Amino acid sequence: MFLHTMTDTQQGLFMKLAVKAAEANGIVELEEKNMLKAYGLEMGIKPIYETEAKTEDIIAELKEICDDKTKRIIVFEILGIMISDSEYDEKEKAFVDEIISAFSIPSNQKEEMLELLKEYADVFKRISNLILQ
Repeated sequence: MFLHTMTDTQQGLFMKLAVKAAEANGIVELEEKNMLKAYGLEMGIKPIYETEAKTEDIIAELKEICDDKTKRIIVFEILGIMISDSEYDEKEKAFVDEIISAFSIPSNQKEEMLELLKEYADVFKRISNLILQ
């Protein structure tokens, strides 16, 4: 949704972080693969589905080169991939909490982002049901 506002370097690092997010619980679902593809399309870059980069290194570099707005965009989009398969387990929560902590984002903002993402998904589902009935 907001990924196009990031620099090329930020986008490349975000893509790697999104791969790590998809892998966080050890199972990469089809919905998560679809989100990786959508992220690549939104940013106008080739999506990736695997990376050798370490999560801590990606987060550290993003922390250094991103302003607060971009950090919130990253968290919002990472939460999006986490809930895309309708599962948000403890491993995924721990992954997000690692980013939240590194980026110094208040936990109440994370909760608000999750709530908004769920509302967005519900509205999208309702629209799809109306149009495709």
